[in-house]
Amino acid sequence: MARARNIKPSFFTHDELADNDPLGRLLFIGLWTIADYKGELEWRPKRVKAQLMPYDDCDIEALAINLEKTGFIRFYSVSGSDYVHIVNFNKHQNPHKNEKDK
Repeated sequence: MARARNIKPSFFTHDELADNDPLGRLLFIGLWTIADYKGELEWRPKRVKAQLMPYDDCDIEALAINLEKTGFIRFYSVSGSDYVHIVNFNKHQNPHKNEKDK
């Protein structure tokens, strides 16, 4: 389920984030909306592409790998499933108090 999140004005002038192309930056914002309150989500590239960038001709995996290389997300695996952790999510987002663990 998508969730409302905030974009701070400093997002647009973040020097390290500028190392990602515009679609990568848009993906980063989109990941916030599908992440849970801890900034984590299951990494299913086809689903993420359909949810966040259905009209863009892009390589979602390449965009995500660049976000990882620049330190904005981290990939990890648990019991054969892949996940993404958004670095500093709780520093920049204030998830609604009623969001719960699934």
